[in-house]
Amino acid sequence: MIRVLITGCSMHSYDLIRALKDNYDGEEIYVVGINCDDTALLRKGVDAGYVVPRITEESYIPTVIDICEKEKVDVILPFITAELPIMAENRELLESHGVKVSISSMESILASGNKVELAKHYPDLMPKQMICKKPLDFFRFADEIGYPKKPMCCKLPNRCGGLGFCIIDEEKGRDLTIYNKFGMNRYITFDMLLELAKNCHEDIIMQEYEEGLDYSMCVLADHGRVLHALGFEGYLMAFGSAMFAGIKQNEQALAIAKQIVADTGLDGNVCFDFILKEDGSVKLLETNPRLSASLPFIAKAGLNLPYLRCRQLLGYDVENIHPEINYKLRMSKNYESEYFV
Repeated sequence: MIRVLITGCSMHSYDLIRALKDNYDGEEIYVVGINCDDTALLRKGVDAGYVVPRITEESYIPTVIDICEKEKVDVILPFITAELPIMAENRELLESHGVKVSISSMESILASGNKVELAKHYPDLMPKQMICKKPLDFFRFADEIGYPKKPMCCKLPNRCGGLGFCIIDEEKGRDLTIYNKFGMNRYITFDMLLELAKNCHEDIIMQEYEEGLDYSMCVLADHGRVLHALGFEGYLMAFGSAMFAGIKQNEQALAIAKQIVADTGLDGNVCFDFILKEDGSVKLLETNPRLSASLPFIAKAGLNLPYLRCRQLLGYDVENIHPEINYKLRMSKNYESEYFV
């Protein structure tokens, strides 16, 4: 039996848990889920669940250690982007209690997981972008890319799940009929952007908006080497995750992923997000050096990356396996109600 703790365990973790339990070897997987929000904590599919302090509180890591000791946890799988530096900083402390942490080094996390730093190192691979701190910056960037003829988008540096992402479009930003429509409430106007920026205490990344399909390349890395990789096209996105998608390997995206993994020394599960353009080329959007909500789709196609990561951390050889991949597989994600007392 492998005992796994998943942080930030919510409805987005349910399929991940099923992938872990439905593994190649018939290995029994005991899953402990933790979340700081009692209303968001997943209760279905987990073998134990705990409400914990927020990651910013001093008691967070001690609480995680207490749970790991109580539940005899073997592996921690972090699911929250903002938590990665905290886990990296406390890796030795956690491992001194006999638990392996699925985390890259602090240096590789900061170089790849930070959207600002990633753009500094790979400007030729990514859309044009600028860090905006004052109103004049927004006007300067808009002029530079030719807005409004060329659309642009904004992001927050350290958020995940699509939080803080909007497309600036004068026509769609004023179209009331698309507001609060599932997956479509992400358009604002330039004036709205300036107003929202006044109350934002974070830097805002302005980026040239690239038209095309969302594309993701999911890999399992071993300290700078890609061991396994598989990608998919996202036809419908919501919450920063694919709701309707199809398996599709893209060699250019794979080459970029291998380059960044080698450059930064990434280790573990990593997901690279791209835009796939009409001419077949890709533009890199961001790198997530952690579990992805879309990994269960990759697992269903034949490459169970989260399970392989657990085996890798426990000292097993996971490189010399050759799973059969279903390249015709497509996925439609639906959510169901959960009832509990």
